[in-house]
Amino acid sequence: MLFESVDKESKNIVFVYTTCSGIEEARSIGLSAVEEKLAISVDYWPVNSIYPWQNVIKEIDQCMLIFSTQKILSDKLMKHIEAEHSYEVPMVIRSDMKITNQPYSFWVDNTLSNKDKYLTEEEYEHKKKEEEGGYQYDKLK
Repeated sequence: MLFESVDKESKNIVFVYTTCSGIEEARSIGLSAVEEKLAISVDYWPVNSIYPWQNVIKEIDQCMLIFSTQKILSDKLMKHIEAEHSYEVPMVIRSDMKITNQPYSFWVDNTLSNKDKYLTEEEYEHKKKEEEGGYQYDKLK
């Protein structure tokens, strides 16, 4: 008999946080993480930040990102963020969640484990029209 050790915590939901230089960078990093199925979702918004950098207090506008993912994917996600990030020393932090609602956890697991490529809304609408017997441009004479 074959036995497989299953780490039940590996599919627990975690948040990964980072800040970046602006909305465009936030969207780019977030979109690529979701497309590569490293995160189920990304929320981002403008924030004001105060911190010391090279012994000088900086006060700047940034963008905060919070990625929702599974613990098992978090190391890959964090490496992805660091590789895509424009900052010399980006803040990338994982926060483990103690409790999440079961329907959300099931949705996350099913979605991230599905190997199909995500569709854009335009691709989905085109596919839907074809399935409903709509216009099939390649078959018009």
